[in-house]
Amino acid sequence: MLQDLKFGLKLLWKQKAFTISALLTLALCIGANTAIFTVLNAIVLRGLPFSEPDRLVTMYNVYPGVGVDKGSNGVPDYLDRHKLTDVFSDVALIGNNGYDAGLEGSPKRIQGQYVTPSYFKTLRAEPILGRAFTEEEAVLGKEKVVLLSEGLWKDMFGRDPHVLGKDLRLSGSPYRIVGVMAEGFGILGDSPRLWVPFAFTPQQTSDDARHSNNWDMIARLQPGITLSLAQQRLDILNKENMERYPKYRELLINARFATKVTSLKDEMTADIRPTLYLLQIAVGAVLLIGCVNLANLMLVRSSIRMKELAIRYSLGAGRLRLSRQLLTESLTLSILGGALGIAVGYAGVRLLAILGAKELPRGSGIAIDGTVLAFTAAIAIFTGLLFGSIPLISMFRNDLNHVFRSSERTGTTSGRALWIRSALVVSQISLAFVLLIGSGLLTLSFARLMNVNPGFHAESVLTAHFSLPSTRYKDDATARGFITTLLERVRTLPGVHTAGAITTLPFADGNNSSVLSVEGHPLKRGENPPVPQWSIVDSGYFPTMNIALMEGRNFTEADTAEAQKVVVIDQFLAKRYWPNGDAVGGKVRQGVEAKDPLMTVIGVVANIKSNDLAEKSPVGHVYWHYKQEVPRSMYLVAKAEREGTNLTSAIRQEITRADPELPMYDTKTMTERISQSLLNRRAAMILCMIFGGLALLLSAIGVYGVLAYTVTQRTREIGIRVALGAEVRDVLRLVLGQGLRLAGIGLVAGAICALALTRLMTSMLYDVQPADPIVFIAGATTLGLVALIASLIPSLRALRIKPAIALRYE
Repeated sequence: MLQDLKFGLKLLWKQKAFTISALLTLALCIGANTAIFTVLNAIVLRGLPFSEPDRLVTMYNVYPGVGVDKGSNGVPDYLDRHKLTDVFSDVALIGNNGYDAGLEGSPKRIQGQYVTPSYFKTLRAEPILGRAFTEEEAVLGKEKVVLLSEGLWKDMFGRDPHVLGKDLRLSGSPYRIVGVMAEGFGILGDSPRLWVPFAFTPQQTSDDARHSNNWDMIARLQPGITLSLAQQRLDILNKENMERYPKYRELLINARFATKVTSLKDEMTADIRPTLYLLQIAVGAVLLIGCVNLANLMLVRSSIRMKELAIRYSLGAGRLRLSRQLLTESLTLSILGGALGIAVGYAGVRLLAILGAKELPRGSGIAIDGTVLAFTAAIAIFTGLLFGSIPLISMFRNDLNHVFRSSERTGTTSGRALWIRSALVVSQISLAFVLLIGSGLLTLSFARLMNVNPGFHAESVLTAHFSLPSTRYKDDATARGFITTLLERVRTLPGVHTAGAITTLPFADGNNSSVLSVEGHPLKRGENPPVPQWSIVDSGYFPTMNIALMEGRNFTEADTAEAQKVVVIDQFLAKRYWPNGDAVGGKVRQGVEAKDPLMTVIGVVANIKSNDLAEKSPVGHVYWHYKQEVPRSMYLVAKAEREGTNLTSAIRQEITRADPELPMYDTKTMTERISQSLLNRRAAMILCMIFGGLALLLSAIGVYGVLAYTVTQRTREIGIRVALGAEVRDVLRLVLGQGLRLAGIGLVAGAICALALTRLMTSMLYDVQPADPIVFIAGATTLGLVALIASLIPSLRALRIKPAIALRYE
């Protein structure tokens, strides 16, 4: 083996052009696979970093009858499921929240979670310092304790080992530090940096709070309990509860209420998993195309070395011995290419980070580790065996003794070898066409999505979040006064055109859905009430966002807390319940009970997209006025007079002037928020375009290689044809015709494969059909032109063949 390795390395060093082209191909193809697999492994394949992660599940309520395919959970749900000890060993409830943390009066917004003490037991997680929460601390009045993340411990306390027992001021209240969790710990949240106990209020635990879904829930299955069995027990529990609390029984049946239980890991990666698998398949196709190119190179190389192999064979080397020599050479080449591929993979991971991979669930753990290196080694070996086996097949099917007896002056090559090389090129073109169609569909989909009107103008609109702590804003009057004063000050700032505020900003990952009842429109048997989005705004929000007022009026100063409660609705609700255009003056209520207060519709505004430009089915939107329904947390929106004006510092100063302890956070322009919502689609499109371009380049090289070799082998034949009177067009037809035939067969085969495979992309496309003719025509034209250009170079070379020289060609 060492002898074979030495000999193979000498040949690779001697044939530098071949070696460099092969190594570049391998490095690009293997490196691309390494980069995508690194992300796939970190996010999808790798288990959660907890004990027995396969037993961890999450649960949530669904109401598909009213368009809620994924809800959350209520405190009564937790109390019920906590009792199913034969199904779950532990159950925990989780809520995400932000806290104003500050030392010596400097406010800083910290993302945290409030959790039941069972949270840490469910995950089998222990603090690296101190202890977790006790059940006694999850009681109102005793919940002022906090666990820090390792990062927050470092940033705020310099890893002080004596931090336990010290107080941390959170949103105006002192919390006693009881422990520190390891960095990166946490799930179902935006990288929480602290945790506080979840202390239930009497209202949260009452039966009236059932289906007030605001919290995430996780659980650990008992040993031997499957997901299907847990699902059955939850279905039985829900049925019993509907009989026990029949108040909303009919509504829940009509809404097809159910509780879903699913693997925690699967739920965390559900949105991104299909995209990552698609990219891995695409980059795998690029690797196959690279293997085909290398196989063709190896075929040419083995044809040239056929006499050497025949001499070895005649001296006693068996075919298996020769096979080992050839495979050693190809494996050596692929392993060297794999080593270079790791370097390319590192660069690819950095590119993926720029494209937003770090923002994905579990994205902070994306790194090339032992598993990725093992994967890279495996595909390097697989690649070497794959492209190295093609010449072996050719050698085993040929009579090596015939090499000495054959005439080398025939000017022709083996028909079987040429057929194999041509078949490989056709497969290359087919795979490249499938990749081109996939990237074309994603590109067209993204372009059409970018042209979608969200219902508002995002240009020059700055947004920022602020939250009023209950310790300093204990009543509605104080909170209302702060919001009014802040808006007045921001509107007078230089460069501000208009300003407003809202509780659930579009494209800000916020949601507040609730049932709407319309006076005069009683529900028919089996009919479901609408579940629109509810937002609290001020009168400046609609003009700032340029949301058109279609009917009625905006909120005014007359809409005070003492006045009749009023709302503004969107066109979707207006057309559904007042098709004749008489929505203004209509009466609605939040909820389905007669005791819920009636509110008067005073205006109708245009529909908007709330979280995704691809939203197709609006659910409706209801807007309250902040003076009648006072919030404690709002987004400030300010439109600049001129594009490019930065209002961030000026607005932050106004908030500090109004309350020095109040931080401004989550500051982004509306354009940035919309762009962030397209992160996954944009990344998939860019990567598929890169893979498609690489496949196109490799296919062009494949076509060129086959035709160049054909011209070399047929030099004598072409010289004879020219000597007998063949014209330029005849020679061009001979070579170009072969290249275009290969391209044509590959395009037909690729189109058939693309029609079958692109249907799997339907969920990733917007306003584009998988068999879109524009994309197919553009892809075929592009690949055809590339094949034509690749065929022209050998054709021009054929035109330069002189009969006198060709007839002496050996």
